[in-house]
This record gives sequence, structure tokens and C-alpha cells, in this order.
Amino acid sequence: MLSKVYILLSLLLAGIIWGCGYISRSGELKHIDSVSIPPIGNETVEYELENNLAEALKQEFRPWGEGTDSVFTGSIKKYEVIPISWDPSNRPEQYRIFMGMSFVFEDLKRNKVLRNENNYEKTYDFYVVSDRGKPPETLKEAKEKFIREVAEDIVSSIVEEW
Repeated sequence: MLSKVYILLSLLLAGIIWGCGYISRSGELKHIDSVSIPPIGNETVEYELENNLAEALKQEFRPWGEGTDSVFTGSIKKYEVIPISWDPSNRPEQYRIFMGMSFVFEDLKRNKVLRNENNYEKTYDFYVVSDRGKPPETLKEAKEKFIREVAEDIVSSIVEEW
């Protein structure tokens, strides 16, 4: 009995380890083995935003590898960080990060645009003070987490759509 439990737990652990970073692709994307991500445009004044996003997207597309089967192009149109709640002394307690962008994901093997998004928008709310139900974050921490979430969301939306 103990050996059956050990085998079951081993298989479960192996599945978790092997499943990390795996992207399940539908039949429409099975022929695509690689993605190229040229420099992303940045129409905002936020320094390095486009490079940080490109790096996060490369991590999300990592199982496909870098190459010329497909291409992801994009441009960040808007980025802002605004306070959304204040303490009694009128100091910001919570902020919202907003990003608006456009992107295209193109299948170069079949010469077909698979996703053309002109109005992608994402927000992320974070606290800079304790005792608000979420741990406080610095702007740098929040921005890093937000960029990862944007990349995850974009890649998931491309994969799930097809």
C-alpha cells in the first residue's frame, strides 16, 4: 500500500515539475515552433518599459523558442501610475498602474495574422501601506509584477484563442 502511495506522489510531483512553463497549443498553432519578438514600440515617457515587457514576453513564449515561425510585434500607447485611495492626511495609500497597447501575432509559416489587438488594456492595483489586506509594494515591485502579468495575459490570450 505504501509503495502505491509513493508511486502516485512521485508521478504527481513529476507532472508538476514537467508542467512548469508548458504552453498547451491548439491544433491551429501546433506547426509553430518559434517566435520572434522585435523591439516593442514605446510611445510613453516610461524608461525601459518596452524592454522589460519584451523580456517578460520572451519568458512566456520560452517553450516555443526564438525563431522565425511567428512574430509578435507591439507598441505601448499609454502607461500611467495614479493614486486611487488616500489616508486621512491625504497621502496616497493605493495606486493603479494602467497600460494600453496594440499588438499583432502573425503566423509566418502560413502568412496569416492570428491576433490583431488595437486596444489591449490592463490595470494593476497595489498598496504602499500595511494593513490593507494585501502586503505593501514599492512602485518597482508593483511594476515588475504588472509587466509579468501583462506578458502572461497576452500569451495566454493568443494560445487560448486558437
